Amino acid sequence: MLFDLDGTLIDSVPVYFRLMETILMTIGLPPATKPVVAEFMVKGMSAVEGLIPAEMMDRKEEITLEFMAVGKKIARNMFHDEVEVFQGVPELFSLLMERRIPIGVVTSTETEYMERKLAPLVRKGIRQCLSAVVGIEDALRRKPAPDPLFECCRRLGVDPEKCIYVGDSHVDIVAGNAAGMLTVGVLSGLDDLKRLKKERPAMILDSVNELNRFFQ
Repeated sequence: MLFDLDGTLIDSVPVYFRLMETILMTIGLPPATKPVVAEFMVKGMSAVEGLIPAEMMDRKEEITLEFMAVGKKIARNMFHDEVEVFQGVPELFSLLMERRIPIGVVTSTETEYMERKLAPLVRKGIRQCLSAVVGIEDALRRKPAPDPLFECCRRLGVDPEKCIYVGDSHVDIVAGNAAGMLTVGVLSGLDDLKRLKKERPAMILDSVNELNRFFQ
């Protein structure tokens, strides 16, 4: 069983918005709209260019480096101190482990930030339940392409068509459907019911907590 990370297993979306607001204010850039922040969460640092006004593009490289430096400093404490796993995640992982169902995470997180992002799972004592973690650099193409999901299946030694992928974004659903997986959307992160429905997941739940009943 495969999961997205932000907005699916960990309640990090509100922190991302506060983080972005703080970074942009610190380096003197205008506030970002919700769609731009959402794009950053999906694409990672490659989306920073979209935060830079046209009249400042001549300083793109300088601003990008400053963004990264400030972001690293601020995010270290924010993600460690403020982000928690969603209700029901430890219980769900326990149920999956009892049934010997391997668990993987496919996320758009860069490798250098991965352990920081997984810290909430470490605090709950469930990090060891993950048999595979695939980040943004681990496949040739990122989500919504299916490549990262295929890579996770390769590491788990499972057939993609026998997998379930759970995510909070339409990007997750597009990727999971393209990989031939059964897809589950959750309303605990980036996208609302209307946006998730558009990509036709097998089901849409309020959160991963609702999955527990299927494995009891």
